[in-house]
Amino acid sequence: MHILTVPDMTCGHCVGVISAVLTELDPDCELSFELASRRVEIGTRLPREEIVEALSDAGYDCE
Repeated sequence: MHILTVPDMTCGHCVGVISAVLTELDPDCELSFELASRRVEIGTRLPREEIVEALSDAGYDCE
């Protein structure tokens, strides 16, 4: 499981884009969003670096 902070995730549209990006990488991933704290929990076997790169390519920097 990876926990990322995505400072630019501010609304439901952002959640939708991030969900689409991550499920394209891993259709079986499990996602949990905490919009107020701008955190995403990602249940996947993908390496963190691959996730961060994909989200960055979509316009979302993360920590």
